[in-house]
Amino acid sequence: MKGSVLSITLMAVMVSSCGSGNEPAKDKGPDLVIGGEGTEESVSSIYQMPTPNELFGLVREMAGAGIKQMLNPTANVDKYASLKSRAFNFGVYSTDLVYASYFKLNVEVARYYLTSKKLADGLGIASAFSDADFVRLEANLTRGDSDSLEIISNDAYAKAYAKLEDEKMGSTLAIVLAGGWVESMHLLLRQIEGSGKAEALMVRVGEQKVTLEHLIEMMKPHEADAEVAAVLKDLIAVRDVYDQVDVKRVAHQGASSSGRMVLGDDLQVDLTAEKYQALAKAVDDLRARMTAPEDKTNA
Repeated sequence: MKGSVLSITLMAVMVSSCGSGNEPAKDKGPDLVIGGEGTEESVSSIYQMPTPNELFGLVREMAGAGIKQMLNPTANVDKYASLKSRAFNFGVYSTDLVYASYFKLNVEVARYYLTSKKLADGLGIASAFSDADFVRLEANLTRGDSDSLEIISNDAYAKAYAKLEDEKMGSTLAIVLAGGWVESMHLLLRQIEGSGKAEALMVRVGEQKVTLEHLIEMMKPHEADAEVAAVLKDLIAVRDVYDQVDVKRVAHQGASSSGRMVLGDDLQVDLTAEKYQALAKAVDDLRARMTAPEDKTNA
């Protein structure tokens, strides 16, 4: 891997070379994804809320079985006392919920649903995790319907973030987003180490530099809040490590594998083994500190 340059298409707009008319865009659900590709219409909103479903979909396809030991233990949920810790770890647990559903860790899906709900109660967004949805989840667990578990988990995740936005809880949302990004990176990096450094997965690691930059910019309007400022400082420190990874956009050359012309940019990522290890350590150090149980007397 040392010295290799990885390349992906970023936000490419596909245009048919046969000259036929454009087809209407299909509704694919919320355009809120980490490291995903979107249509021209979704570019303006694609970084509002990082959701790990697309990222984990690729990881599952290439990296095999999920590893429940990588998740933040549910026993920690009652040990987060401060608003910053509850918000950050809500982002962590809700990401773990989606991971568990995508990797068919069915028992963990129920545990992380209830754990996310408990933190959501403390943040004032309990309605995102309804009793009716949990009944649906239990019914699908009984039937072994993993596809439906993914849908329910993603719906709960999306509703929670939408509730935070609707209630104008911008500072809390900023910290939740940070927790979601850090946990997604942690799970991606650990999954890679458990299954081998496939090029497409390593590209995903490099791609998250762009997502982190957008997340930092989104958090800056809330940095007058001391707790947001503290988390933002931590993320900027991770970005400083990421800055050692050369990520640049270059004009796409040629047609796609389907024969269609591609208008847009490719993302080239220079990610050596040394840079990868430095990045993994920065992410893991931040996650370990932020997911550590708090002393409630000092929180």
